Amino acid sequence: MTPPVEEMTVQKYDMQFGTNVVGHWLFTILLLPALFAATDASPTGEKARVVTVSSSANYLTKGLDFEAFTEGPQRTKCGKWELYNKSKFGNVVVARELARRYGDKIVSLSLNPGNIRTDLQRNMSSFEYGLFGWMLYPVAYGALTQLYCATAPAAADANGRFFIPWAREGKANKATEDVHVGEKLWNWLEEQKKKH
Repeated sequence: MTPPVEEMTVQKYDMQFGTNVVGHWLFTILLLPALFAATDASPTGEKARVVTVSSSANYLTKGLDFEAFTEGPQRTKCGKWELYNKSKFGNVVVARELARRYGDKIVSLSLNPGNIRTDLQRNMSSFEYGLFGWMLYPVAYGALTQLYCATAPAAADANGRFFIPWAREGKANKATEDVHVGEKLWNWLEEQKKKH
């Protein structure tokens, strides 16, 4: 969360977008055969689940800016906070697109885990931490919504939806529902995969 804007992945993606979106997407794509097999082997007909952790930051951006996700002036212009917001917006978009493409075989959900006091805030200045620190909950709350999405019978019927603290269905940024945005991001991710 909010590392210096100069930090990039080894593959030259913005550190936050590369970690939160590109890396998670690739990991999920590589696991799809195993997830499909788990669904096929389920004696009760339950589908395997993919739970993507986003953030309330998904509300704080208007959308994706592909020029900001690689080296260049657009990345610097966005700054570390907007890049974080865009990465969390991207998490929701990928989860929705995964549900749209593979909803017959898996359940894909995204969520805001809540504002949790962890090492995630290590890159905040003392001023930034002072602004946000009072809103942070103990770490014990951090897994509640993820566990609900991964295990609750009711969440099995919520494919493509977004959850909020604590284990409740909510609404993500309305712009994450745009199918064209989902297709565009998915296609961009496929192109990135071919490069590496």
